Amino acid sequence: MGIRRRLLALSIGIAIPLTLVGLAMLWRLWQESRKELNHSTEEQSELAAVAFEKWIDGQRQSLSTLAAVASEDPRGPFPFAGRLSYIVNTRPHWIDLRILDDKSNLLVAQPRDSPALPTAVLSTLRNEMRRRNSWAVVTDWTGGEGHPVLALAVPVSGGGMIIARIDGAAIGELFRDIELTDGAVIAVFDSQRRVLYRSSTENTYFGTDRSDSPLFSPLIEQSKAVVETTSPYDGVKRVYGLVVVRSTECVVATGVPSATLYSPARKQITRYLIFSLLALLSAISAAILIARGIARPIVRLRDAANEFGGGELKRRAKVEGQGELEELGAAFNEMAQRIETRTLRLAELDRLKSEFVGGVSHELRTPLTTIKTLTRVLLRGGETKEERREYLETIAAECDRQIDLVLNLLDLSRIEAGAFTISSTRVDVAEIVRNCAVIERHAAETRSHDLCVDLPDGQLVAFADASALRRILCSLVENAIKYTPDCGRITLSASLVDEEVVVSVRDTGCGINAADIQHVFEKFYRGRPSATIGDSANGKTAAYGEAPGIGLGLYLARTIVEQFSGRINVKDTNCHGTTLAIHLPVFREERERNEEKQPVEATTYS
Repeated sequence: MGIRRRLLALSIGIAIPLTLVGLAMLWRLWQESRKELNHSTEEQSELAAVAFEKWIDGQRQSLSTLAAVASEDPRGPFPFAGRLSYIVNTRPHWIDLRILDDKSNLLVAQPRDSPALPTAVLSTLRNEMRRRNSWAVVTDWTGGEGHPVLALAVPVSGGGMIIARIDGAAIGELFRDIELTDGAVIAVFDSQRRVLYRSSTENTYFGTDRSDSPLFSPLIEQSKAVVETTSPYDGVKRVYGLVVVRSTECVVATGVPSATLYSPARKQITRYLIFSLLALLSAISAAILIARGIARPIVRLRDAANEFGGGELKRRAKVEGQGELEELGAAFNEMAQRIETRTLRLAELDRLKSEFVGGVSHELRTPLTTIKTLTRVLLRGGETKEERREYLETIAAECDRQIDLVLNLLDLSRIEAGAFTISSTRVDVAEIVRNCAVIERHAAETRSHDLCVDLPDGQLVAFADASALRRILCSLVENAIKYTPDCGRITLSASLVDEEVVVSVRDTGCGINAADIQHVFEKFYRGRPSATIGDSANGKTAAYGEAPGIGLGLYLARTIVEQFSGRINVKDTNCHGTTLAIHLPVFREERERNEEKQPVEATTYS
C-alpha cells in the first residue's frame, strides 16, 4: 500500500470514529434537549391545570358557604332565595343555582323559571358525590355538543345538595390572558374525555369524544405525560403536555407545534452534523493533499534514483518545499554528486591503471629490447674497443633503469601495505646533489641538455635518508630531461632558507598544465604537456608529444619526503619551464637522538 493510500486510510480511520462519536454525542444532546423541552411543556400544562383547578375550587367555595349556612338555619332554604339571586346575578357565567333535598326534590331555584335538571345529569352528580363522598362536577351536554355546561354539586347536611350550572365559556375567560406561541393550543377535556375548551378552534369541536385517542393512553397509569401526535382538528403535529386534575378528573393539555418546539435544537444539531461532515471531508481532502504533497516528491525522487541507477549520473532530484522532504532531496543530490565524482574518479583511476600497465610494459620492453639487441651484437664480435665500451655502458644504463622501475614498484607496494619506512640521519645535501648530477649527466648529454649545479659555499646538512634522497633527485632530474626539448637547460640547486634546506630542480621544458598541478603528486597520474613549447636553444616553438613513464615518480617523491618530515611542491610553472622544490629539515643533534630512541625498519636503496 502506497503512502497516499496509507494517509487516506489513516485520515478516514481517524475521522470516521470521531464522526460516529460526534453523532452519538449529537444524538445524546438531542435526547437531552428533547427531554428538557418536553419537561418545559409538561410544566406549562401543570400551571394551566393548577389555574383550572383553582378556578373550579373558587366556584365550589361559594356553594360550600351556602351549604353550611343552609345546614345550620332551621327555617330551611326558602329564606335564601334572595341570597341565591344575588350570587347568580354577580357571577355572569353561572346559568342557575338550585337546592335539592335528599329525595332530589327541588326546594328552591334561581332563577325560579330555570328548567328542570336533566335526570341523567342529576343521577351522575349523585353517583359521583356518593363515590367521592364529597362534592362533584360533571359536564351537561344536553344543550348540544357546542355548548358545554359544568354542573357543580356540593352536599348539604341531611342528604340534600346545592347545584350550580356554569357556562363552559368561562373556561375560555380563564385562559384568555395567557400568551401562546404561534400554533400553540390549550385544551380542557372532561372526565369522559370530551372537549370542554380548545383555544384557536371554533366551538363546533366542543363536545367531541376523544376517549379513544392515543393522546390519553399514557394517562391510564400516570397523572401526567408528554405525547407527540398530530391534531385531528388542524393536522398540525404538536407536543402535548397532559395533566389530570385529580379533583375533577378533567385533563388539561397544552400543545406546542413540534416544528416550533424542536426547531432550534434540530437546527443546532443539523449545524453540528453539517460541520462534522465538513470536518470529515476536510480531513479526507487534507489527507489527499498531504499525501499528494508527500508522494509527488517521493515519486520524483524515486524516478531520479532509478534513472541515476540506470547510469544517468547527471540526474538530480528537484528539491521543492521545506522540511524533511527537502532535506531528503538535498541529501540525495549530495549523494548523487559524490557518487558521480567517485565514479568519474574511479573511471579516471581505471584509465590511469590501464596507462600504468601500458607504461610499465613499455618501460620494460624498450630497455629489454635494447639490451637484447646490443647483447647479440656483442656476441657476434668485430666491434672496436670504443664501440664495445659504448654498448656495455648502454646496457648498464638500461639495467639501472630497470632496477629503478622495480624498486619504484616495490616502494609502491610497501606504501600501499603501510610498511614503507626509512632511516633518517645526517645527510650532506651538496654531495648528494653533485652525485645525482654525475649519474644523470650522460642522459642529459644524450638530449643535448645543459645540466648545471648551483651550490653555495659551505656545507648543507639535512635530516634525511641519503640513498632515498638521491633517488628522489635523480627521479626529478629524469622527469626534467624527459619533459624538456633537446638543447634545454636543467639546473640543480640547494640553499638554506628559514631553518630548511631547499633543493630545487629547474628546467626549461614544457611546464605543467594549471589544471594538473593539484594532481601531479597522485599515483599513476601523468600531467599533459602543452601542445607547443618553447625551444630554449633556437627560440622557436615546436610540438611536443607525451613523454614516457608510469606516473609514480612524483607520488613516491612526496611520500618519501614526508617521511623526512619535509615537503615537496611545485614552486612555479609556465610554458618556459618548471621548478620543483624539496624542503628538508636542518640536521640537529637532538633530532638524531630522538630518532635513535625510536628505531624503525630501514629501506635499502641503491
